[in-house]
Amino acid sequence: MNWLSGKEAGPSRLRELSSLLQMTAEKKILLLILTVILCAGCFGREEERPANEAPPSELVSEPETRAQNALSEAAAAAFAGLDPTTLKQGDAWKIFRIDPAESTARYVVDEELFADATRKYGLKVGKTKVIGETSDLEGLIQIDLTKREIGANRFAVFLPTLQTDQALRDSWIRENALESDRFPLAVFVAGRLLERPESHREGEEVRFRMEGELSLRGTSQTTVWDVEASLSGSSIRGTMHTRLRMTSLGFDPPDFANTLTVQDEFTVQIDFVAHEE
Repeated sequence: MNWLSGKEAGPSRLRELSSLLQMTAEKKILLLILTVILCAGCFGREEERPANEAPPSELVSEPETRAQNALSEAAAAAFAGLDPTTLKQGDAWKIFRIDPAESTARYVVDEELFADATRKYGLKVGKTKVIGETSDLEGLIQIDLTKREIGANRFAVFLPTLQTDQALRDSWIRENALESDRFPLAVFVAGRLLERPESHREGEEVRFRMEGELSLRGTSQTTVWDVEASLSGSSIRGTMHTRLRMTSLGFDPPDFANTLTVQDEFTVQIDFVAHEE
């Protein structure tokens, strides 16, 4: 019977209907095969990323990236050779680590230039302050804020990257004064607080002094540092400085006839930002 008209279909009509059904079945099979292929392609392929985007497992946090980029490779290698710091135990102790991306170590020394400095190097005659600085430093601060006591506190500076405004001066200091190729690190380890603050409030700057051992150019001496610092949230921002003599470190201050003289005593200063771990 014809499924539309209800009339009996002839042989030719039956052959046409059979051919039509066969073609429809073939199309359905072909469509099914194409669907399977497309689905397999979608599920088997990773989500596309821009060429310059790293996979999630390779992404590095911003603070870690900033700290890595702030240190030179040579400084990072030198710091890695330091002995581990022994920390005090207890919930009251907080640990802060210096961020080299936001910190600077420098020396400041008085220099006087004479006529030959102008003739030879084009420098202006007169007295001036020479500043050499670097961001190649690391430091760890452990403190009990309730008792206002310090635990493990160490600051290290990589000396070969200290720079002033004169490359010739920097080269002479590296080779003849600090001899920083032989003694690349200056390390200060604080032992105790002097004139400790009686109290502190969030964001308030406090002043105190720290005494400890400074290792520099193969020598070790007790030094006292004046410190100004404030705690805001989980970060400490501060500055610390001390006075040293070149002769106490084993070398004489530069003195070149009719060219320049340098004062024996000079200042070492660290401006730092440290974040709680």
